[in-house]
Formats: sequence, structure tokens, C-alpha cells
Amino acid sequence: MQHILNNVSILYPRLNQPYRYDPKGYEDKETGKLSGRTVPCKWDEEGAGYETNFIMDKDEAVTLGRICKEAWKNAVALNNNWPSEPTKMPAKTVKAEDGSTEYHGKCRIKAKYGSDQTQLPKQVDAKRNPFPSDFRLTTGSKANISVTVVPFFMSKDNNGVSLRIRAVQVTELAQEQVSNNDPFSVVDGYTTDDTFVSAPAPVEDLLEDDEIPF
Repeated sequence: MQHILNNVSILYPRLNQPYRYDPKGYEDKETGKLSGRTVPCKWDEEGAGYETNFIMDKDEAVTLGRICKEAWKNAVALNNNWPSEPTKMPAKTVKAEDGSTEYHGKCRIKAKYGSDQTQLPKQVDAKRNPFPSDFRLTTGSKANISVTVVPFFMSKDNNGVSLRIRAVQVTELAQEQVSNNDPFSVVDGYTTDDTFVSAPAPVEDLLEDDEIPF
């Protein structure tokens, strides 16, 4: 089942290349302790995929919940051993710092299924112009996301509905957050604006125009 999430706020996008979770991917420089983090990887590595979290408004969350329940109900009708209610859903409510309720979701697609490489999720602007394949979407951006709603059943405790990301339409690009930890003050002199940067070469579309859902 195809669905478009409209006007969501992007969180932690990892769409420019495959990523995987590494349980020992981060070392604390002070303590030397290792902890997990998501790291870039090759498409054929175990656990590799493309993903992003997002925040949606209440109406969008209600619509998504209804669609997910409908998809699960249809799957149960074809699989007698599936439970009547799923244990996992792709969205949840979260209390914000100001005490308000936010509706968070996550969509992901594996970088491979079997031995076949998955298409990189397509990213386009508001006019449907494609971004280069290495375009880096930023947290805080506004976007529409095309997903496939997929019920799954691995066991009685591991089942539910997932969202496979297919494409993203960026309607508002947030500035990338860069830590400002250098010791310098602003002075007169050369800036990056003085450098001429040529336009990127056109890239081949990863989806046909009539496949773009926006």
C-alpha cells in the first residue's frame, strides 16, 4: 500500500548513502567506553539501509494510524497465524520539552533484499527537480515522503507494520547544523563566498518521471 506523508519535519536523515547500526561505533575519548551509533557503510553490509525519522502533525498521524491498521487487518485476513493486533507500529507519541505532544515516525528501506541492491530513495525539490545522488538532507527540513506500508510477521513478539521509504520531496531545506567550536573571531579576509563553485553535473534519474509520486 502506497502512502504520502505530507509536510513532515525531518529528523536524522540518512539518505545520501547506506548506513548501518554499529554497537561499538563510538568511543568516548574521556572514558574509552564504546557505545552504539549509526555509521556509513557499503550497500551489501549486514543491516545496511536508508532511513529517516520525522515529526508529523496530529491529522497526519491519525491518517497514518488508520492506514497502518487497515494494512494489518488485510494481512491478517490472508494469514491465520498472525495476531489480531500488531506489536510494533511505525509511529509513536512523544512529549516535547515544552510539555506538548509530538507525533514521531520512522521510515526505512534495506540497501539490499536477498542479493539485489535497492534503489537509492529519490530526492526532489518542490518543483520535482531531482537532487544529486549524494545530496544531504538536513534535520529540521520540511518534506513530503512517499512510503510503502508493509505489514510483517517474524514471530509472535516481533511483528507489526513498517514504512519503506521510496522518495522525498523537499519543500523547505534547513541549514545544516555545524558545531562552532573554533577559537577565532570574525575578521576581514577571504571567505568561501569568494570561491566559484560550478553547478553539479546532471545525474541519471533513479526513478522514471511517472514513478515520482509528487
